[in-house]
Amino acid sequence: MGLGGKRPEAQNTDIPADGWPALSTAEFRSLRRIAFTFDENSIAMAVSIAAQAVQNQLAGIDRSTLKGGLLLAYKRAVYSRAHADLLPEFATQSRRDEAENAAEDAPEQDARFRAQSNRDIALILGRSANGVELI
Repeated sequence: MGLGGKRPEAQNTDIPADGWPALSTAEFRSLRRIAFTFDENSIAMAVSIAAQAVQNQLAGIDRSTLKGGLLLAYKRAVYSRAHADLLPEFATQSRRDEAENAAEDAPEQDARFRAQSNRDIALILGRSANGVELI
């Protein structure tokens, strides 16, 4: 609940796609289970920056191949990276003691989210997720 006793309203910011699959803060919040109490602008910025980082790693791919499972892998790569980037901000925002989830703020979560993003990028690129390739 907000300070006025009202639940925060659902918000959504569409992230400019520029030829890449569409992303939004509403989808990010839904898939990553992020409460609406967190600042919409911060979340939009984190998703935009994460999308740019993932797109840089995917430079040169045929974007039309991002369908089905590869589309889902792209979105998870972006949203996982954005979630990792936001963990420190989430930890600094006040929450009720009973609503606090220590697992979400554990330092290991950052590494797990980034590793998932990297595995998804490897999947899209058709590479081994562990970095081992045949010579």
